[in-house]
Amino acid sequence: MTEIFNNIRYLMLPVLITIGIEFILIALYYFFYYRKQPSDRKKQVHIKKLVLGAVFIGYIIFVLELTIFGRGTSHYLQMNLQPFSGYIDAWKKYSLRDLQNCIFNILMFVPLGIFLPLISSKFKKFKWLLLIVISATLSIETYQTLSGAGIFELDDLMNNSLGGIIGYQLYRLGASIVHHKKVKIKSLVGNLAIPLLMGLIFVGMNIVYAQQEFGHLAINAYTKSNMSDVQISTSLELSTLPDVAPVYRKVIKNDEVESLLQQKLGLSVLNEHVYRGDREILLENKAGSQYTLFIGSVGYWSLKDNNYTPGQTTLSGQESLVDMAKAMMDEFAILPQDAEMTVLDTGEFTWNLKDSTNLNTDYWTGDIMLDLKQDGSVSSLEYSIHMNQFKREVNILSPAEVYERIRNGEFPQIKYNALVNEEDLIIKKGDQLDIQLIELSYMYDTKDFYQPIYRVSGKYNGNDWFTLIQARRS
Repeated sequence: MTEIFNNIRYLMLPVLITIGIEFILIALYYFFYYRKQPSDRKKQVHIKKLVLGAVFIGYIIFVLELTIFGRGTSHYLQMNLQPFSGYIDAWKKYSLRDLQNCIFNILMFVPLGIFLPLISSKFKKFKWLLLIVISATLSIETYQTLSGAGIFELDDLMNNSLGGIIGYQLYRLGASIVHHKKVKIKSLVGNLAIPLLMGLIFVGMNIVYAQQEFGHLAINAYTKSNMSDVQISTSLELSTLPDVAPVYRKVIKNDEVESLLQQKLGLSVLNEHVYRGDREILLENKAGSQYTLFIGSVGYWSLKDNNYTPGQTTLSGQESLVDMAKAMMDEFAILPQDAEMTVLDTGEFTWNLKDSTNLNTDYWTGDIMLDLKQDGSVSSLEYSIHMNQFKREVNILSPAEVYERIRNGEFPQIKYNALVNEEDLIIKKGDQLDIQLIELSYMYDTKDFYQPIYRVSGKYNGNDWFTLIQARRS
């Protein structure tokens, strides 16, 4: 949300400049011409309408900045005609960011529904207003498609039109209050029906989500592919036997890391900044050296000396630092007993805990990286270890069922490297797909459950390819 508001602030500058110039012209017109006209001629031009028109032009520039100007040409003739696809993706990912995009497309056209009936009485009739709103969003989507500036999305057409309708209802509510000098309950409920209904749906979806045992996997947000004219093959012997796999939940324990580091290293807090749940803390030791402690909302934290530049460590010096590193980890008591220590060529020390998803018990996973100065003090310490807490076993699909999912087009097309274009991932008639490996893996869902998934890999039109499919039976 912060990113969206920052972009809006950037785009508002030319809008405000334009409106400012318009207001100056209106003021010049008013003082040097309008006031000097006879009163009977003043009725022909209303200053309020000029001011409203100036703001409306600024709004149009703002919309054009968002939808047309500076968007590139990377989506030539691409279309998404699946209705409610944005909402479906937001639900399957349980992503506030995806939902924000849908809501923003609605809000963008709300002012249009308010401005039009204020500017012209013709648009007080709903049919004419709806015609203009649909024509405006249809023009934008068509331009984006033909120019490559964006994808023609049915969702955008629906959301923009819905925004215009909501704006029109807000205008009617305001007009009713002005006319009757009070708020009438019937008018209030009638004109706010759509926002109220959307709010109820949003609350209902959150209640349903809260009642679910597991969260959502982002890989389930996909559009089914048409595989009828695609040649699919495999040389694998696919088991059809039912199977089970454990599910874990990520447990983060970093609440006391700040006090631990202050106590063990003699650090004091100078400043703190919080952004999206992440904390960045400026610390200082007794010698005046400053450190930055970053504590991430996902469990990762790091401590780094702001001024230290690593030097070349001699072999004898490195051997003494090994003992210091082990002693420091013992003193901090943040290292699980089964972690394996490794000394890197750079002189840094790492402790690694491998993923052990074949165990029906709690286990620790992740790694720690420590870099010491020549005197044995901390240069940097990075901690990304967490516990996967065993919850229960679940029934999973067999490899044969996963292969059938591929045949039916029930899988996401994943951009497997930066050089792959979006167009290359679209399944087309005559494509060839050879499945070479189906293996069980794991992925965190939106409730931090570590769920089993299948990683399916092979060759797509002769190129390396893979996809991910939920293993747990729904």
